[in-house]
Amino acid sequence: MLDKILAIGKEMLTARRFGVSADLDVFNVAYSFPGILILLFSGALVSAFVPLYLEWISESSDMDADSHATWLIYLTTVLFAALALVCFFLSPAIIHLIGYGFGPNEKKLGIIMERLLILLIFIDGSGILFRGILHARKMFFHLYVAPIFVNITIIFFLVFDLGLGINVLIWGFLIGTLLKTIYMGIALHYEGFSFRTTLPFDPIKMKSLWLLALPMLGSELIATSNLMVDQVMATQLSAGAVSTLRYAFRINDLPIQVVIAAISRAIFPFISEEVTSRNHEKLQKIYKYALIFLGFLTIPITCLTVLFSEDLVIILLKRGAFDLEASRQTAQALTCYSLGLFFCAYTFVNGTFFAALQNTKALLFMGIAAVFLNAFFNVVFMHLIGTKGIALSTSVTMCIISMYFIFLLKRRLGISDMSGIFSSFSRIILAAACMMGTGFLQLRLFKMVAAGRWIYLPITGVTVCVTYLGVIWIFRNEDLISCLDVLTRMLNAQRKKRPDSGG
Repeated sequence: MLDKILAIGKEMLTARRFGVSADLDVFNVAYSFPGILILLFSGALVSAFVPLYLEWISESSDMDADSHATWLIYLTTVLFAALALVCFFLSPAIIHLIGYGFGPNEKKLGIIMERLLILLIFIDGSGILFRGILHARKMFFHLYVAPIFVNITIIFFLVFDLGLGINVLIWGFLIGTLLKTIYMGIALHYEGFSFRTTLPFDPIKMKSLWLLALPMLGSELIATSNLMVDQVMATQLSAGAVSTLRYAFRINDLPIQVVIAAISRAIFPFISEEVTSRNHEKLQKIYKYALIFLGFLTIPITCLTVLFSEDLVIILLKRGAFDLEASRQTAQALTCYSLGLFFCAYTFVNGTFFAALQNTKALLFMGIAAVFLNAFFNVVFMHLIGTKGIALSTSVTMCIISMYFIFLLKRRLGISDMSGIFSSFSRIILAAACMMGTGFLQLRLFKMVAAGRWIYLPITGVTVCVTYLGVIWIFRNEDLISCLDVLTRMLNAQRKKRPDSGG
C-alpha cells in the first residue's frame, strides 16, 4: 500500500512538472522497452523459479537449494548484462521501431534516453532471482519493501530540482532500481540465504528453469505488454496522447497492484505446495473463491471509477502543467481502462495457477495472440474515438483472453460445475447495477444544486458503497458470505496490529 501511494505521489509530481508534454511522451516510450522487458522476464523467471526452488528444498536441503539458486543468479546476471549491451547498440533501431510516430527531434531525444534506460535491464535483471527466493521463502515484507526505493528516489529528484529537466526521471529510475536490488541482496543475506556454491554447477537446473520460464512469457505478455503496445501506437496521435494513456493506466492499475497482485503473489507458494501434494479438491476451492473474490472487489471499483473518473483525475493530477483539458482526456481513458479491470486482475491469478501447475505453453500462445488482438483493436478504436479508443481496446482484449483462460483452467483443474460462481456473480452484478444507478441519480441532484466537489464526492462515495454492500447482503449466498468474512477478518487483524494509544 505504501509503495503504491508513493507511486501515485510520483505521478502527481510528474504531472505537475511535465503535464502531457512531448518530452514526457518520448520518455514514456523510451522507458517502456526496458520496463516491459524486465517485467516480462521477472514475472516469468520468478513464476518458474518458485516451484523449482521449493522442489529442490523438498528433495535435498536448504543449503543445496541455495547453492543451485546462487549458480542461477550468477548466470542470469551475465545473461542480462549481455542483453543490455546488445540493446545499447540497438537503441537507434529500437526507438525508430517503438517511436515510429515521432518526429526527427523526438527520435533523437529518444535514442539518448534509451541508451541510459537500457542500464535498467542489467540492474533490475541482476536482482530478479533475489525476488524469487524471497517469494519462495515467503519473506513478503522484504519483497514489498524493496520497490519503495524506486518511488522514493524519483520523488526525491522531482522535489529537489537539480536542473536535469526530463532526465530527472531517468536518473531516478536508475538509482532507485540499484538501491532496490542492493536491499534485496542484503535482506537475503541477513535472513540466512547462503550465497556459497557448495555444489558444482548443474546445467539441468538451468535448463529446467528456462524451459518452464520461456512459456511463462506468454502470461507476462498478457499482463504487461498492453501498455507498451498502447503507447507505441499512440505516437501516431497528437502530442500528449502517450502520457495521457500512461497516467490513466497507472491510476487504473493501483487497485490491481495494491490488492490483486499482492494476493496472487501471496497464494502462489501455497498453490505450489498443493500441486506438489496433488490436492486437487483444495486447488478447485482456491480457484473458485479467487474468482468470486476478484469479482467482489473489482466490479464495484469499476463502478466507482466510471462515476468519479474526472473528479479523481482532477484531484490527483490537475496542477502545474497538467491543465483541465489534460484532466478530461485522462479521465476518458481511465474510464475505458477501468471497464476491463476484472479481466486485467484475473490475468495475475490465472498466471499464478498455470505457473504452479507447471503447464505454461498455452500462456505463451495466448500471450502472443493478446499482443496482436490489442494492436488490431487499437487500429479500429483509435480511428473511431481517438486516444480513449486505445484504452478501450485493452479492455476488450483482456475480456476475450480471460474468457478463454477461465474455460481452459476450469478443464485443467477438473471443475465440472460453475453454477456456484455464476450465482455469486449474478448477485455482484445486480449490486453493482444498483450502485451505478444510485450514483448517477445522486450526482445529478448535486449538480442541480451546484454542490462543491468536496461535498458531493464523500457523500456519494459512501452512499454507493453502502448500496453495493446492502444489496450484496440482501441477496447473499454462502460464497459471498465467505468473501465478506475474509474481508472482516482482514480488517480486524489490521486493528489488532495497531499499537495502543494510551500511556
